[in-house]
Amino acid sequence: MRVESAGNEKTGASSMTGRVTGGPAMYAVLGDPVAHSLSPVIHNAAFRATGRNASYVARRVGAGKCGPVLRSLALGGGGGNVTVPHKERVVPFLDRRTRAVEATGACNTFWAREGEVWGDNTDVEGFLGTWHGVVARPGDGVVVLLLGAGGAARAVLHALLGTQDVGRVRLWNRGEERARTLIGQHGDSRLSRIGDWRGESPDVVVNATSVGLDGRAAPLDLRELAALPRAVIDLVYGRDPTPLCREAAALGVPARDGREMLVRQAEASHARWFGRPPPPGVMARALE
Repeated sequence: MRVESAGNEKTGASSMTGRVTGGPAMYAVLGDPVAHSLSPVIHNAAFRATGRNASYVARRVGAGKCGPVLRSLALGGGGGNVTVPHKERVVPFLDRRTRAVEATGACNTFWAREGEVWGDNTDVEGFLGTWHGVVARPGDGVVVLLLGAGGAARAVLHALLGTQDVGRVRLWNRGEERARTLIGQHGDSRLSRIGDWRGESPDVVVNATSVGLDGRAAPLDLRELAALPRAVIDLVYGRDPTPLCREAAALGVPARDGREMLVRQAEASHARWFGRPPPPGVMARALE
């Protein structure tokens, strides 16, 4: 397994090697659950806009099959994305991984080139786009309450600690050992684990857990914080506003769900597969 430099990872367009001519190249988002995913909507819109003979679907796969399915899609001339809970699990199945995958330990997009399976983590770019949109001119020393310690949280943490805005990141996860491991891997003095989010006073709350996918439960009660945050970013999304975003709106707190990040990371994924992003706005309009 090789780690690619930043100079190479942006130009990893698939050569479509190995695809049976005549049929569409197959792309998929791999996860469990995955029925809620809007990735097929936005990627197929991009394929139509660019005239590509390709099809994108959502595939529910279990832990034991996600790696082999990923390799089969990529080496068959297609590619795709990885979502909860497989982003960390698929990394060993990559022949080449970018610095973003190496830094986060998670992969959310894959393709093949010259017979080798590549993986990248465009969640980092996707989150930063949302971050700068929500936290306009944040200034120095922003305190972030980050919920979760899985693949999505790893990308968020990598993005946050790479900015000059963040003063502290307070990490909460239901499994304490997983949180400790993640903190130990970073070794950044701005990062610390908390056992309970109640009583915290963050400037920004970021939900990187899957809580809220069912549309019923929020990962925390904003009213139980010591003070309301300036903004909320929920990586979860659905057909309707998430429970956390609904609560934030009711309290007058600016909030965005995961749709914007979805589009931004998807545009970056498209660029990895084909060497250039889709036409501006195509994916975002597909969600309207």
